[in-house]
Amino acid sequence: MKEQSLFMKTVGKLESAVRWIVLVLLIIMVVDIITAVFFRYVLQNSIFWAEELSRYLMIWAGMLGAGLAMKDDAHIGIDFVVRALPNSIQFIAKVIAKLVVEIFLIVVFIESIDYLKTLSIQRSAALEIPMALPYLSVTAGMVFMAIENILGIIRLFDDENQRRQEINK
Repeated sequence: MKEQSLFMKTVGKLESAVRWIVLVLLIIMVVDIITAVFFRYVLQNSIFWAEELSRYLMIWAGMLGAGLAMKDDAHIGIDFVVRALPNSIQFIAKVIAKLVVEIFLIVVFIESIDYLKTLSIQRSAALEIPMALPYLSVTAGMVFMAIENILGIIRLFDDENQRRQEINK
């Protein structure tokens, strides 16, 4: 049990760090866009790299934020069919759905590693950073979402055990 609590504490710290990282990325993105608009329309001199920076920041914030949404089960899903099923079958359907999602996340993660190898030599147009940096967001996002999805599966089993204990009382 201590191992699980240590794991849960570590994941809690990871979630907190990701929240802060997403917040900082969004703040930098807003400042970047406001500065770019000011320079373009007030000073009549545009910042050539501002749009590219905001695009990459948004990609990173979106990929990391998707993991936070996974934690809260906030991704769009069609569950009216699952809700129509008996409770025991609902549980099985939810676990299968989460396992399918996990397989998808693993496949995308593996493919993203291959893309990173290829993109490490390519540079972005304005910032001239390796294109592997923006694409690394996919890899990081898949890892974070996979962790949160596994925790979601664990929560499903915990909820099902609690439901069965309440029925047996």
